[in-house]
Amino acid sequence: MEQHVFEALQGTLSADDTARQNGEQTLKRLELDTGFPLAAANIALADEAGLAERQAAIVQIRGYVSRHWSIGSAKYEPGPIPDQQAKAQVREKVFLLLTSANRKLRTVAAAVVANMAVYDWPDEWPQLFSQLVDLLHGNHDQVQAALSVFGEWVNSDMSEQQLDQIGVLIPELRRIFGSSDYGSDTHVLAVRVFTDCIDIIAIMSDTRREFVDAHVPPILREWIDHILQAIRQPLASSDNGPAILLKTECVKALLKIVIGIPRYIGPHSPAILEALWSQLQELQEPYLHAFVYQDSAHSESATNMLVYCEDDGEANTIDNYLCGMFEWISRAAESKPVRKFFVEKSKVSGALNPTLFFNQLAASLICYAQITTDMLEDWADDMDLFVADEDEDGYRFNVRVSVQELLQSLDDVYTRPLALALGWAAQARSELANQWRNEQNGNWWLVSESTLWALGLASSSATVLGTDTAGSAPNMSSILDSDVWPLAQGSSFPYGQGRAFIFASNVAQDLPSDVATAFVGASANAVADVQLHPAVRLSAVRAISNFCRHLSADLVKPHQSQFINGLASIIPQLSEDSAHIALEALHFALRVDQDITASLEPVISEVAMGVWQKYPGDVLLTSIVIDIVEDMAGNVSAREAFSQRALPIIGAAITQATDGMVVSSGIDLLTGLLKGVPTPMPTGYTETIFPALMQVLAASSDSEVLQSGQACLKYFVQKDAERVAQWHDEHGKSGLEHIVHFIAVMLSPDASESAALFIGDLVAKVVQKCGAYIAGNDFAELVRIVTARLATAHTSSFCASNIPFYSQLVIRHPAETVALLSSMEFGGRSGLEVVLSVWFKSYLDVQGYYNRKVSAVALTRLFTLNDARINSLVVPGDLIPNAANNGKIVTRSMSRTNPDQFTQIPASAKMIKLLLAEIEMDVESTFARSGGAGLSAVIDEDELDNDGGDDGWEDDGGDGLGDTDAFGYFDDLAGSDFEDDDDEDDEDIQADPIYNQDLNEALGSFFKQAVQSDQSSFHASIVPLLTDREQTVLSKICS
Repeated sequence: MEQHVFEALQGTLSADDTARQNGEQTLKRLELDTGFPLAAANIALADEAGLAERQAAIVQIRGYVSRHWSIGSAKYEPGPIPDQQAKAQVREKVFLLLTSANRKLRTVAAAVVANMAVYDWPDEWPQLFSQLVDLLHGNHDQVQAALSVFGEWVNSDMSEQQLDQIGVLIPELRRIFGSSDYGSDTHVLAVRVFTDCIDIIAIMSDTRREFVDAHVPPILREWIDHILQAIRQPLASSDNGPAILLKTECVKALLKIVIGIPRYIGPHSPAILEALWSQLQELQEPYLHAFVYQDSAHSESATNMLVYCEDDGEANTIDNYLCGMFEWISRAAESKPVRKFFVEKSKVSGALNPTLFFNQLAASLICYAQITTDMLEDWADDMDLFVADEDEDGYRFNVRVSVQELLQSLDDVYTRPLALALGWAAQARSELANQWRNEQNGNWWLVSESTLWALGLASSSATVLGTDTAGSAPNMSSILDSDVWPLAQGSSFPYGQGRAFIFASNVAQDLPSDVATAFVGASANAVADVQLHPAVRLSAVRAISNFCRHLSADLVKPHQSQFINGLASIIPQLSEDSAHIALEALHFALRVDQDITASLEPVISEVAMGVWQKYPGDVLLTSIVIDIVEDMAGNVSAREAFSQRALPIIGAAITQATDGMVVSSGIDLLTGLLKGVPTPMPTGYTETIFPALMQVLAASSDSEVLQSGQACLKYFVQKDAERVAQWHDEHGKSGLEHIVHFIAVMLSPDASESAALFIGDLVAKVVQKCGAYIAGNDFAELVRIVTARLATAHTSSFCASNIPFYSQLVIRHPAETVALLSSMEFGGRSGLEVVLSVWFKSYLDVQGYYNRKVSAVALTRLFTLNDARINSLVVPGDLIPNAANNGKIVTRSMSRTNPDQFTQIPASAKMIKLLLAEIEMDVESTFARSGGAGLSAVIDEDELDNDGGDDGWEDDGGDGLGDTDAFGYFDDLAGSDFEDDDDEDDEDIQADPIYNQDLNEALGSFFKQAVQSDQSSFHASIVPLLTDREQTVLSKICS
């Protein structure tokens, strides 16, 4: 076997293609013999074999372990697996290669050992950990080999059971890191493995809290001291690759600590911040000379200092190190231990002001944010990259983006202090720019550009511009004179000129009206001027978006036609990656004045539909086109003409396209059109469009097409239910019958749940709008169809999407709905049991402000019925602590072996538990609805138990650090996860009293009534089943 393997390996190294292919095929055949890995290991160890053959042998073993070592491998290929005796021999020989004098052999052997460890340790290879620790006391090469194994292994495969071994490994890593006997490359490996250990500790910090509390503080004391020593070490004038790599790894370790186990880093945070700040100051000038200022006399020396080559010859820079420091500051800035570095309370006003450090940090960040020569070269080659870099969610990451993220994080925490700090910094930077401009230093524009860029990121622009600074920062006039006007007039610096447009549009509301008008006109001219640099035109496009959003219509209206025509001219010139900014600007521009928009309908139609026809698969562009379509359909003066142009294009896509993606996108455009038209729809829409849509949906099996169709049909029902009911095909089948049949097909047992994800919205709308058009038996059949599918549903999202259907039924006919569901049977369960089980399990997954409220109110109606059929149902209640899984990370196999158990309680008690939870979730404040009383209308939140748990790390609120809304997080949640945007567009929802009532007050009244009247034996049957916290909430409500 060994000779055969050796000859095959030689064949794979041959320059002759035929010989090489034969060798590879022979090795594949030999791999199916369980003796193969041992033969290959013997060759890899044989000094008499050629180095090339030995390296090829260990590489083959690496592939073999992935394919044939364990059936649990993701890359497993069918074939015999070696027995434990054979594996032990192979493991022994491969481990010996970790002590080889050849670096390549050691490197591959380390990867093989780590891969074997995944499957064999600790059961079949219990001594591996101690063997590797012993190797850490060997020579330099052996230490590196052992660290390489740990680097591959610890990162992904250690677990709670091995936390004690981590405790043994970390001191060894610290010994190596702190020893001058090893070079920077070894120190880098030691820190890298330590960082992986922090990951493991972070995962276990909750389940092994006592262990972590006892061991982490002393570990951090030792490690952070050495890490900071490495960070503080000054760089030499050249050949700094190893030092920069080590500094970068050290910052990564600090990041892992602050992210994974923040409660333990507090005592060290001031020292870390001071060390990082010292580094940022030290590196600032070299960074600018190396990467920003092209003609600097110090560029060469700075480049030699900060640019280095990796082992593979690829040039690298200090960027990762800088970005790591910025991220650490971002993570730590809001913590109590470092707060004093950022803000101090005014002795006069009591307001929080930035410290000198904060001012200086802001100035440094503006410096680091300057456009680099590499960015200018990239943009010159590809303007799409310029657009991407200017996008808030751009895909490229660099130092400027890292500074942006830090400033945005600081803005969230220290809104006003950051504004003041940036104002202070801007004054100094503007003075420098003015000085350089007078000296004819061509880099002045970079200074001004980054100053305006940073100021534009501060949400409190009025503060930045001097209204709240008592002379400590520049006012609007000085910023315009020192930075904005010089850039706006600097045609030689197009990226600076573009920044002037964007900055002016960002602070448009604070500009003097004559200045704002001047920039509005200049932006309109710039977009259409083909002689201007593309960066200026694209920046003017972004400015138009801001002007249309932020300025009054009176200021923008005189230029609206010019905006629209200019944007229409530039959009066809842009690529798919850049067209979105101009298309979005067009969308904002057409909202300024309806009459002007209507007069330009042909231009708007041509460009919007043209973009969609060109890029129907681009989700972002299509979403903007849909918004434009909806607005044009809602424009009374433009609707008819726009529809005549758009409908043939949309209709052709829906009925003639062979690509499901195009069909789906066309249906989405149709949906946008339907959303925009009035209720009822104009004559002819339902009669002509609806039949074509139903024909397409009946013939399609494409999930995207079917999902889009469900959403579109919902608007047909919402906007034109009567005409849909009145329309009949040639066989006498009504439009509603077609829709019910479509629903039945989508909810058939073999249909995909993902394809029917929006069917719940459709059936709920049918309940709302079509009760008068559907016979009782047909309605009962619809309920049976939905309930039958729900009985076999698996995904929580699908279940939750159908709950609004039952909520609407219960709201309208509670007793009748219970009776109807009770009369049905599905797999031995009544329909009532099926529905309530799903409802209870998926209650918290219901999406949308309105749906959440209706679901809660419907439960109150069901409870108030006091129906014996409901009260007799027993459902899962509270989670019973599982001793088998206690204190452990629960894997899937563990959950199958020891599944969670729940108490069993009456359905009426479950309703009360869910509604009490609803009170605490406070949906009114979550969605920040005006007029909502909020949770305080029902209970005092502060009186509820609160375990805190920030350990002095996280901000405790209430100190006025940020001007952000207390519910800002929930605002984001409401705008995304809960997907309630459609609530605003639905006239039926807007008219529903439930939508406009305060849910907290309604639930408060419900609970008081239930307790006072002892509904469903409330005191005897329900209260004893409530947890202490639930009883506290109930008591507060009723007190």
